[in-house]
Amino acid sequence: MTPIFRRMAKHPRLDLHVAYCSLRGAEAGHDPEFDTEVKWDVPLLDGYEWTHVPNKGSGDEAFGGLNNPGIEKLIREGNFDAVACYTGYARKSFWIARKAAKKARAAFLFGADATSLDARDGSVWKKWFKRAAWPLIFRMADQVIVPSSGTRDLMRSLGIAEERITLTPYSVDNDWWMAQAASVDRAAARRERGLGDGERAILFCAKLQPWKRPMDLLRAYAMARLENSRLLFAGEGPQKAELAAEAERLGIADQVDFLGFVNQLALPVLYKVVDLMVLPSAYEPFAVV
Repeated sequence: MTPIFRRMAKHPRLDLHVAYCSLRGAEAGHDPEFDTEVKWDVPLLDGYEWTHVPNKGSGDEAFGGLNNPGIEKLIREGNFDAVACYTGYARKSFWIARKAAKKARAAFLFGADATSLDARDGSVWKKWFKRAAWPLIFRMADQVIVPSSGTRDLMRSLGIAEERITLTPYSVDNDWWMAQAASVDRAAARRERGLGDGERAILFCAKLQPWKRPMDLLRAYAMARLENSRLLFAGEGPQKAELAAEAERLGIADQVDFLGFVNQLALPVLYKVVDLMVLPSAYEPFAVV
């Protein structure tokens, strides 16, 4: 969101203020999905006005993980025309913001990135809950923000009026990425990575979680029996040990590298040296890799 915030801050007709319920990522902290400490190495907080609202919650993924009572005062005193909420309805802070926006008579915007009602873990009860609850929840929005045509179609199927759905794709600072990639000496970077001349490099860049399907890629790579090739896993997560053990069992451990968490400044180099990137996720509403 940072590139969008910066562009909005420069718009002459907008007076933007961003309220963070957590600074995880901008500051060092444990990321439960990466299963490691993460602090992004690119600036995330400059170029726009922002506030950190203290979190009274646990900080985990539970409903009470984000509990930021200060949001109510911020919205009440801010005289905002609209409040766009990105915490998600499964967090207490969402409901604090919604109540405050309603009292302040500010438009309330929120959204989703799902493209179906299916739960990632396959739970049937979650699907039925969404079918019953989502039409009620999303009708609370003055505008439902969606990142893809797939999510837009889902909202339509839930009975959300077309004029209340806004398509706003996720953003990437392409100029930054292109400039970083242009500065990379591919041959030198490949040598530094230990890749030989003509050796084909295949990259998986994501959290090592079942729904990202890294195990499928590992087994497919073993079945392909590609000579003079290397499979690189960039990322951390709960499946790392299982993947390493499976690589040993399949007899391909010497062709598989686990790079761990790769931060933003190192990614353009990594993308430049590989020959193929594979994104085998079972669920990927709008990939930003």
